[in-house]
Amino acid sequence: MTTHPLKTATLLLATSVVLGCAGSSNSYDSQPYVTNGGDTVVRVKDREGRCIRTPAWTEETATRECDPQLFPAETAVVAAPVYESLTLSANALFGFDSAVIKQEGLAALQQLGDKIEAKGAEVVDIDIIGHTDSVGAEDYNQQLSERRASAMRDFLVNERGIDSSIIDVSGMGESSPIGDNGTAEGRAQNRRVEVRVGVKAPQ
Repeated sequence: MTTHPLKTATLLLATSVVLGCAGSSNSYDSQPYVTNGGDTVVRVKDREGRCIRTPAWTEETATRECDPQLFPAETAVVAAPVYESLTLSANALFGFDSAVIKQEGLAALQQLGDKIEAKGAEVVDIDIIGHTDSVGAEDYNQQLSERRASAMRDFLVNERGIDSSIIDVSGMGESSPIGDNGTAEGRAQNRRVEVRVGVKAPQ
């Protein structure tokens, strides 16, 4: 019977690989992949670039280089943004019991817009949080704080062109005072809007 030359060459190559590995410290039986048997271990691959496994191979001995499909994809760890907090007086921005920005409050918002734009593409998140004093019904104050925060967002988006997708608005109503609601001065401190500007953390 005549043996095809290509089959003979393939058989000789496989035999030489196995014999070479068996005669080295990296034996065919003890290594999960066929290696060159030299001092510097090089895994032997087939014509399709796949590592050749030995009978000793198991999933536990698999390597990411030879069997990447057995390993979960590595995900990059994204650092949390670094935030700068600014507090604006609601008295300067809005009229009494109103969520409409006053004419004199526009200057403060323009300054806020300038600060945000100066940071450029580094800005990845903006939180706008409204607060009120304790005068009036709690539910009403909650809604008023939300409306004021939304009015500021609309200004930054419509007048300054800031991406609305990075702005989150919320209201705390009267639930988070920083001053004494029993005094006029304390109530004035509590009527405020907090703005948190998050920028990419340094790498």
